Formats: sequence, C-alpha cells, structure tokens
Amino acid sequence: MGFKTANQYEEEKYAGKFRLADDGDMADVIPLYQSKNDVLIADVHYIKSADYSGYVHCCGTGCPACSRGIRRQTKLFIPLYNVVENEIQFWDRTQKFLPQVHKDFFGNDRYPNPSEFVYRITRNGAAGDMATRYIIMVVGKNTTLPYDMILSNNKAVMPDYYEHICKEVDAGTLSTWIDSASSGNSYGDSSNIPEYVPVPRAYASSGENTATTPTNEDFSELPDSSMADVMELDDSDVPF
Repeated sequence: MGFKTANQYEEEKYAGKFRLADDGDMADVIPLYQSKNDVLIADVHYIKSADYSGYVHCCGTGCPACSRGIRRQTKLFIPLYNVVENEIQFWDRTQKFLPQVHKDFFGNDRYPNPSEFVYRITRNGAAGDMATRYIIMVVGKNTTLPYDMILSNNKAVMPDYYEHICKEVDAGTLSTWIDSASSGNSYGDSSNIPEYVPVPRAYASSGENTATTPTNEDFSELPDSSMADVMELDDSDVPF
C-alpha cells in the first residue's frame, strides 16, 4: 500500500466530512435543509473491517452489530455545502446537537429555509477539548447557489446522498463485514482467551550456571492481538 504524506492521510480520512480542527477555525456553509422535515436522525454503528470502515445503519431486530456488542449511536449528519471547498460535506453530530440546529440554522423559525442563507461556523475549543462549542451565525443571503443548483453541480440527490456518510445494508452483508474484521485473530471472543500463567524465573545457588532459564510454556505462538470482538470504534466523542 505504501506510505502517504500526513496531509494525504488526513484528506482521505476526512473526505466528504465537515471538520473544524482547532480553536478559532471557521467556515462559511450553506445548510442543505429546506425545512425542518429535512433534518434526519439515524441509529447507527461504526465498524472497521477489510471490506468497509465507517458508519452503517442499525438493522434493528436481529442486527448483527448489536449482537456483537458494537455500540449503537444516534447520529445527526448535517449536510452542508462548504462554500470555500466547493463541495457537499456531512457534519457528524450526536442527537444532543439537535437543539442548536433548531436555534441557529432555523433561527427558532426565523429562517424556515436555511438553504437560502450562508452561515459561518466557528469552533470555540482546542483540538480534543471535550468542552468544544460551535458558534453558528447567518452572514448573508444565499443569492448565487440555490439548493437545486448545489445538488445538480455535485450530482447529488437527497436523501440518497447520505450513503456517502452512512451505508444501509442488509443484516447478511453487515455480518460479513463484521466477521472480516476479526477473521485474522485466532480467538473468536475474549471469553476464549486463556489465562496468563506467569512462569517463575529459576534462581541458582552460588556457583551454579544461571545462563538458562527453564520455562514450562512457549508463548511465542500467542497472537499479537487477542481482542477480536473489541473494535476500535469511532472518535465521535472527540469533537471535530
């Protein structure tokens, strides 16, 4: 696969995602909401596998991600047109952000169609600060890029375009993806991992050769990672 520059890695990791990385960062955006009915929320899982890494919709009853203990999250993916970067991006937020959406994007009903306005979002908080807040304010009327033109220019159809941030697949496909994440590990789950038994080092009396240390077991064959079902999930708890 080869090395990538740090910038290339960051660009690929956050492609299509709206992100303000550090305190004071700001961006001018057009929310792709024409009414409150366009605000969508979903129960999702974040998975990492050989086939796909990212968000998937929870399948509900019988969901393989739920049965494997992968955390279910309620997410609000806010579709934004980034004026400077000239692309549609999704802002990954939790449902706790919903009141601010209504207050700032809809202006408590003063702006019933947010896509008719340009907003400036400013980050207030250093990278990784869990107390980070965002200031969202209208900076002008959107007179040059109407909603339909933005979608047309980006070959986007709503709500289908949400597939760029969260996949909707059947339970069988999701199960295959999850299985591929742990197929390289010799233990199916943590309950099958044997207990570690320390082997005492042999101490020799004076005059004896201490060059060798007898052991009862050879641990060289133990796998590097033994937590097959414990995935490194998303970093949604770290504010972007």
